Amino acid sequence: MMKRFLGVLMAGALCIGVAACGGATGSGDASGNASGDASGDITAVKPEYDPLDYVTLGQYTGFDVTATEYTVSDEDVEEYIDNILESEKSKGKSDKQTVEDGDTVNIDFKGYMDGELFDGGTGEDYELEIGSGSFIDDFEDQLVGHDVGDEVEVNVTFPEDYSVNEDYAGLDAMFEVTINYIYEDEETVPEYTDDFVDEYTDGEYTTTKDYDKYVREKLEKEADSDTEASALQAVQDEVYDNCECTGLPDGLVDYYCAVQRSYDEKAAKSYGYEFDDYISQFYSADDEDAYIESMTSYFEDQYLPQTLIREAIFKDMGLTIDDEIMDNYLKGYVEDFGYTDVDSFLSAYGFDSVDDFYEYVGGKENMEDAALSLEMWDRVMDTCNITYEPEETASGDASGED
Repeated sequence: MMKRFLGVLMAGALCIGVAACGGATGSGDASGNASGDASGDITAVKPEYDPLDYVTLGQYTGFDVTATEYTVSDEDVEEYIDNILESEKSKGKSDKQTVEDGDTVNIDFKGYMDGELFDGGTGEDYELEIGSGSFIDDFEDQLVGHDVGDEVEVNVTFPEDYSVNEDYAGLDAMFEVTINYIYEDEETVPEYTDDFVDEYTDGEYTTTKDYDKYVREKLEKEADSDTEASALQAVQDEVYDNCECTGLPDGLVDYYCAVQRSYDEKAAKSYGYEFDDYISQFYSADDEDAYIESMTSYFEDQYLPQTLIREAIFKDMGLTIDDEIMDNYLKGYVEDFGYTDVDSFLSAYGFDSVDDFYEYVGGKENMEDAALSLEMWDRVMDTCNITYEPEETASGDASGED
């Protein structure tokens, strides 16, 4: 039941999880033991352990839980479409003929230096608010008093500190400007018509009826996914409450921190960040020590206790990775990225092989853990009695009545 939903989980679940934990701090070791080398390769070694030595298993199958059932109403569809219309509102053409300060005008322009067109100096159907200062020098002022249809010669000088293109700093330029029209003062929301749908969807849908159907199906798919997520969360919460992690194997936190560090170094390089800027952006970490504390706290307090509980359940179930489980996981994973097969996914994201992909997300073992987790939660959920309550009931009556 949960394969489609869980298939979307990143194989490097720990990588996503830590990044999401923001600037959380903890009392972990900030000595720098948890790290990769300069190339992003993992230098720590995962310790060997029996998860059942660190976990006391309680009931993890056959219990009752309550989840939220999400549905789609006519009002939801209408609200979705209303939001689209609001996002597409615009100023129409006014009957006004003469440009005044504060007007918004539609113009075409060509810029010349020494009689030659220059790069970046040409535009068509450009929306410009007169007096906004968005164009250099007194460009905008020189349009005031001219009429719609006029071709105006505008002479300007680029600022000495012009940073967009330093080669233009301090140079003179002439623009040939055509005033196409003046906009109305107020934005108007477009009507929801067949013509609007056709233009908005580039012809994919041509009638409001067809687009209404698409929107409803889209929202129902999202609602089903939210319902599945609610059920999974309820089951997971019950399992984690019933089982207890009594400790962590020596060296396990260091190993996972090293895996995370390796991933982050590669991600920083991929996105063009200096590493200090990357950890500031994604961890709210002011320095290396804060970054390591953030990782350590997350792994010690949340990720690894839950991981050991899952591993203990794997062992108690006799569940081990095999080709079928792995293939099913990879198939669901790439489908949730919009691909029908693994090879197409790998090619689209620039991976030479599936092993190359495994390395990027923290190693094959990390991917196998995600696949086993999917299989385990499927099996656990199949044994549970899940009662679904409508969203309004689950979230409480808005009137405040019991």
